[in-house]
Amino acid sequence: MIHILDTTWQHWIKDNVQRGCTKTDMLEVMTSTGIGIETAQFNLTLYEASNHPKSNIEAVMGTFAQDEPSRKKEQEGSYFFQHENSLQTSDGQLMHVVMRCNAPDVVLLDNFMSESECDALCELSKDTLTKSTVVDDKTGEGVKHEARTSQGTYFSLAQNSLVEKIEARISEITGQPTVNGEGIQILNYIDGGEYKPHFDYFPDNEGGRANMAQGGQRIITIIMYLNDVAAGGATIFPEINLNIYPKKGSALYFSYFSTSGKVDPLTLHGGAPVIEGEKWIATKWLRQDAYTA
Repeated sequence: MIHILDTTWQHWIKDNVQRGCTKTDMLEVMTSTGIGIETAQFNLTLYEASNHPKSNIEAVMGTFAQDEPSRKKEQEGSYFFQHENSLQTSDGQLMHVVMRCNAPDVVLLDNFMSESECDALCELSKDTLTKSTVVDDKTGEGVKHEARTSQGTYFSLAQNSLVEKIEARISEITGQPTVNGEGIQILNYIDGGEYKPHFDYFPDNEGGRANMAQGGQRIITIIMYLNDVAAGGATIFPEINLNIYPKKGSALYFSYFSTSGKVDPLTLHGGAPVIEGEKWIATKWLRQDAYTA
């Protein structure tokens, strides 16, 4: 998994760039400590972008914004392409669009789930929570990592009537078939729990390709907020200075893949530390094709 390194490494990068060290030498040192090559390259690129006013992350990592026609085509089957202010799904759930960002494509929905649905999903999860993992760069398998301090569990597709109902709701608003979705993931963060900024789409490396063999690239993320958090716990998008604070029943949608195969680096996001209380969320990732675990 590609992620932003901690402040110690950020200071190290800054100091060594100022000393005139080459990128090749810095990559060699970073990878020798166990940092994945993609993560090392990404953090050096971020430093370069932040210290050159005429450049930005989009310029150095891709041209997703220039791919607007194919990106719109990808969205045509969803409610979001129609820019409605409110929408009601076939199960009677009336939700409202309270915020939209076009670059990257981010939509915040209020009342995506009822309070009773949120409570029930949490209760169904409590007995099976385990330490959360991240995707290993080389193997594609889930491994524990200090960047992610939460516990979680998964539901298989249509595992129970509530999960099946939520999956159908997601399919209806996104225009994507339910079989393209990974199982709903439940995450619980207690005091201090966080998930450092990362991408949900898979990198083009050995581990990423192993995951993409199971249904293609991830194209859409839905984060459902299952409780109110007393302080902290926002979903952050550092590249666009956007913070989404948890509200019980709301859901955050963002897409990052175009039909021509480009991914959007502006969807770099993370979970800010919980300062007081705890945070419960449900996450759904949608793939290009039918997902086969």
